[in-house]
Amino acid sequence: MSLCIEKKLTLSGETKTYQCDLVSLRDGTGILRYVIDQPYDMAGFKLSPGDETLAVYWHRRPYTLYIWHRARHGDRAYYFNVADSVALAQDEFVWRDLAVDILVTDDGTVRVLDEHELPPGLPPSLLEYILKAKDHILAHFQDIIEEAESMISAV
Repeated sequence: MSLCIEKKLTLSGETKTYQCDLVSLRDGTGILRYVIDQPYDMAGFKLSPGDETLAVYWHRRPYTLYIWHRARHGDRAYYFNVADSVALAQDEFVWRDLAVDILVTDDGTVRVLDEHELPPGLPPSLLEYILKAKDHILAHFQDIIEEAESMISAV
């Protein structure tokens, strides 16, 4: 695997970068691998150093998907990020994080997160895009997860 930078742009203008391994990039779809290097608590789903993220990106979809594998617990969770401006290249994946996230855990719990982080005064068209993307994910998350898992199994 080769090094690939994930560059996440936020609505506040902040840029976050992560060094990842490029797993796959073809036909407007990419997969990155990132090994967790510090503890994270994602709405009660606790990640520890050594846990793995497989992140799936689609060039023309309004979301990205992180699949978290917890080695210690032998389980996983699926974390959708509402997104736009996804650009994928061999050495860099760039996307804009639109704040709203959806967490799906192995036990079937589905939680919408971070809607409170939407800044006031968003252009109406962007707010509509975010809400439509959220509704789409909630309606189709099982199919999207199956597709992503199938893509990962194929590489």
